[in-house]
Amino acid sequence: MQIVLLTVTFILAVILYKMLSSRRATYPFIRTTRITRDDSSSEYLTTEAEQGLITIDKNAVIIEGVEYSLKGKKGKESKAFLNVEGGKLISIGIRLPDGEKVYFIDPAHSLYSNYSEASRSTETRHLFAV
Repeated sequence: MQIVLLTVTFILAVILYKMLSSRRATYPFIRTTRITRDDSSSEYLTTEAEQGLITIDKNAVIIEGVEYSLKGKKGKESKAFLNVEGGKLISIGIRLPDGEKVYFIDPAHSLYSNYSEASRSTETRHLFAV
């Protein structure tokens, strides 16, 4: 019986270690802006006060259960891109067939962990709708 419990404990410890050592980070978004382009090269902006969570992994962004790649495939652009300024994650953009959708990160939770400590600043940003 002790061997079984020891084995289960070891397996759970390995699973917990893998979960905690992953490079995933979750950020809350506070609003979105949709940029729609038509055939005449006109752009239309629509801003909404949406809320939700975005998870950033090594090569992907997961928004509302849908995964978007941060790396392009064979000469194509990536589906997602990050806007980082001064060590803070400002927004995450998703390329759509008719334009883009930009998710703005809550400034209180915007420190981007993949940047070094030296590039982080303590300034506060205020984002306003366009």
